[in-house]
Parts: sequence; structure tokens; C-alpha cells
Amino acid sequence: MLIIPAIDLKNNNCVRLKKGDLNKSTVFSKNPLIIFNKWLNYNLNRIHIVDLDGAIYGKPKNLLSLKNIIKYKNENIKIQIGGGVRNIEIIEYYFDLGFSYIVLGTKAITDLDFLQNVCKKYEEKIILSIDVKNLKLAIEGWKNYYNINLFKFLKEINNYPLESIIYTDINRDGTLKGLNIDKFKKISEYLKKPLIVSGGFSSLKDIKNLFILQNKNLIGIILGSSIYKGKINLNILLNKINYLNKYYIS
Repeated sequence: MLIIPAIDLKNNNCVRLKKGDLNKSTVFSKNPLIIFNKWLNYNLNRIHIVDLDGAIYGKPKNLLSLKNIIKYKNENIKIQIGGGVRNIEIIEYYFDLGFSYIVLGTKAITDLDFLQNVCKKYEEKIILSIDVKNLKLAIEGWKNYYNINLFKFLKEINNYPLESIIYTDINRDGTLKGLNIDKFKKISEYLKKPLIVSGGFSSLKDIKNLFILQNKNLIGIILGSSIYKGKINLNILLNKINYLNKYYIS
């Protein structure tokens, strides 16, 4: 099970949002590299980075921070980058910089031909972000919704050679209210790809509740506000994760 810290970038600051609202952001550092190095010290396998401004404008906006971060990436850590990646040129640019996985949202959701093409070209290196609010797919930095049946779409994307799918519950993201287990369970029943889940984690109990589902497709958990605000202690979680894997997943 991958424990994946999130680094969200806005105006080249490391921030956390509440329910994806850019007007409700908390700055945790004006130097995201400090935060990146902090997570590196835990010897984790992966870090999740989102260019929040990029998601709004449809192109990279926090390149200063992204270039600084990738410069200090070591060979043991894989970084997945998303936010405003809406053409093949940006994908190629990020891979050339040294990012391991590209997280797609808006363009991949609204243009399945685009998703199919990039999946074929970069097999097992593309991650699809499914951001859901009230059973609707959010796009364009969570500002709008795509008019499609959610469950029909979930079935369709099982046909693509994705590395994984990130499911985020927007109503819980950044709220520290715990993952909506029932909603995750319902959505995960339609997905056959490896799953990474995000949104609302506030305690080790929340994570244990997720393990209890014994979902064989679950490969990772993205943590944001919970680790920035000290609600979840990464050292304690990492010490417990092998037990949880063995007891509930294996």
C-alpha cells in the first residue's frame, strides 16, 4: 500500500484547499522544496503534486517550484504530477523534466480518444483522476461538471491501460471529516484498475476503515491536510501499514 503525501501548488506556494475552493486556501510553506524534502525523509515511494493554478488555466503555472522539486528528486522516489495537463506537449515536457507519472483529468475525461492515445504511447505511466461531487464528475479545476453518467464512464475507463485511477471525494477533501466509505465502496465496484483514494482522511481509524473493505484494487492513499495539520502521524502510520496490509489485504 502506497502512502502518498500531496503537495498542492498555488502561486508557487505549498497550500491546502477546502473542498477544492481556491478562495479557501491555507499556505503551509512559501518554499515547496522544504515540504518536498520533509516528505523525502520518510523514505516513501511516491509523492503527489498538483499545479492548482494549472488546473484552472489549462497549462503549467508553477514551473519554478516544479523545477526546483524535480532537481532534488532521488532515484527511489516517484512523483506523479497533475493539474492542467491537457495536451501531449505538456505530457512530454513533464516526462522530460523527470516526473514518473502524469495525472490527467479534464482533457482525458472529456476526450476519450485523447486518453486512449496517450495511454498507448505511455502505457502504465498515465493516471486518471476521478474527482467526484454528488455523483458528478468535476473538471477544469473542479469549477465545472461533465454531463455524463458517472457509472457508465467508470465502466468505460476500465478498458484503458492506466497505471492507476485516483478517486477523490470533493465534499470531503481538505475537511478532515473522514472518507465517505459508502460512497467509495459504491464507486469502486465499477472499477477494475488499481485505485488510489483521496479526500477527508483525518485519523488512523479512517485508514483502517478503508482497509476493512478488503478492496484488492486499492494500492494507495493520498494524504494532505491530515499530515500537514498533524492529525495523522506518518511515522506511526508507516509502522502500522505492513500489519494492515497483511491482516486485511493479503
